Amino acid sequence: MHPNKEITWSELVHFNDKQKEAQQSVKDYKYTLYGGAMGGGKSYWLRWTLVRLLLEYHQATGQKGIRVGLFCEDYPSLKDRQVSKIQNEFPSWLGQLSKGDMEYVLRPEYGSGVIALRNLDDASKYASSEFAAIGVDEITKNLKVVFDMLRTRMRWKGIGNTKFLAGTNPGSIGHAWVKKIWMDKEF
Repeated sequence: MHPNKEITWSELVHFNDKQKEAQQSVKDYKYTLYGGAMGGGKSYWLRWTLVRLLLEYHQATGQKGIRVGLFCEDYPSLKDRQVSKIQNEFPSWLGQLSKGDMEYVLRPEYGSGVIALRNLDDASKYASSEFAAIGVDEITKNLKVVFDMLRTRMRWKGIGNTKFLAGTNPGSIGHAWVKKIWMDKEF
């Protein structure tokens, strides 16, 4: 699509019904978990929802350079599930991927927002970071202490509706704590 053509979100992003339901949850809640079996489009939903949040934050505040984080448990997973997909899915008129910085930056006319692509091999390295939204792909591959630390990074001046998004398959080391919070609603 050409950048001079007015396009709708649904023309740009092709969410299935479950992804649309998760998108509505992001509007209604601060924390959203998109779970399910493999092949449900969780990683796709995460990256495109972060783009949408960057666009909405810019439109609402006028701020440029707002940062969100997209995390995976390690760099090989981040490259396989997110970086390689961003290269193929995101149109060139929307922004640019910098592999050196591991960041996707929206073009200035869209607010110059940044998706920082990061790994969680040592979550404490983000102790001073700030993100308007955080997305974690395969959150059950992490211990609860990682979740607890990341949610303290959800802050951005002028943005009161920071968001935490997560995608997951059942199982792995974090299954019990994720189920307890999101399914059993034991906070």
